[in-house]
Amino acid sequence: MSTKEHKGANQYTGIGYESVESTPQNVLTSYPPLSYPNQGPRVSPKSILEAYILAIPFGLLGFHHFYLRRPGFGILYFFTFGLLGVGVLVDLFRLPCLVNDANKRLQNPQSPATEDKRLDDAYLLWFVFGLLGFHHFYLRNKSLGFLYFFTFGLFGIGWLIDSCRLYSVVQKTNEKHRNGMDKFEEFSLLMAYVLNILPLPGILGAHHFYLGRYFFGVAYFFTFGLMGFGWLVDLIRLPILVNRANENLRNRGSAPTPSKVHLDDAYVLWFPFGILGFHHFYLRRYLWGFLYFMSFGIFGIGWTVDLCRMPSLVKECNERLMRLPFLIHDPRQHAPNLTHSQTAGVHEQQGGYQTANNGICPSAPPAESGYSPQTGGMPNPPGYLDAPPPYTE
Repeated sequence: MSTKEHKGANQYTGIGYESVESTPQNVLTSYPPLSYPNQGPRVSPKSILEAYILAIPFGLLGFHHFYLRRPGFGILYFFTFGLLGVGVLVDLFRLPCLVNDANKRLQNPQSPATEDKRLDDAYLLWFVFGLLGFHHFYLRNKSLGFLYFFTFGLFGIGWLIDSCRLYSVVQKTNEKHRNGMDKFEEFSLLMAYVLNILPLPGILGAHHFYLGRYFFGVAYFFTFGLMGFGWLVDLIRLPILVNRANENLRNRGSAPTPSKVHLDDAYVLWFPFGILGFHHFYLRRYLWGFLYFMSFGIFGIGWTVDLCRMPSLVKECNERLMRLPFLIHDPRQHAPNLTHSQTAGVHEQQGGYQTANNGICPSAPPAESGYSPQTGGMPNPPGYLDAPPPYTE
């Protein structure tokens, strides 16, 4: 073979060119074998033909879901005989989509989309076992799942409503997971209303305990929903309470922020039991709370005046709570991190040096270790700031 022919035969084998040798492919799937750099051996893709071979005879036991690395559905099919046969029948039509989804997970195992919830899975669980809340367990809504399980889908009403809103619930669940916001389950407005509408749990403050508002929960428990007044007001303002609880939940993993008090909460406590100082306890004015409790709102005069000055009391409490972190934390934790060159420039401008006590001494020279030839002696010890006072008789 001539030099020119040899060069043409190997023109794609040099650096920067792909090899002429094609990648081996699976005849049944037409997918090339999946390989990952520095992650061990290659991973074979899933085959549609093999999935059908497992689904037709052993679909009631979920073998095809185990093959597609969907162990949750595999176990569910095993104990429910393929969701009472309905799941197996549906899988015969959607199996190519499931195989394609499994291959995408194998190809990009680190992608956030690999753990996305599927809408068809949610509707399948809703149709067969939705009255027991299986679709809510699948969508990571454990509280609603248990509520549906013990009330048979909120007596069938919640199950019917979910048929219309399931698309938005799946989309919201996937967005929360991709943004890393699914560490804590958000509070559900539907469950809060269920706990509030039911007379006995609502009057005893079950919806406040559910939202993590333990002060109001205890107050409702011992006063029967603030004599029914707070329970009725909560029917109107419950969406606001749920939004506040979810906002506090989302801010839990970020920088620590003090909890705020709200004007509507203060007025709800003021009207029936403000004469006993409930609103002052809520606003962290404990001395005034005990004073109102012992004097029945200072014989009703203070209770009446608080009706007009409640906005200023709430504002004052929130300002005090905002200053609280700076009082209990070390102020040096909030100082910016300066480099050595930046701190040296600051010290030169101030005409001194930084001692071991983090103070700037404008008169003393910088302390050094070892013998000093200028003075003939040892330098001042670390932390030494000023010369001793002169001796006096």
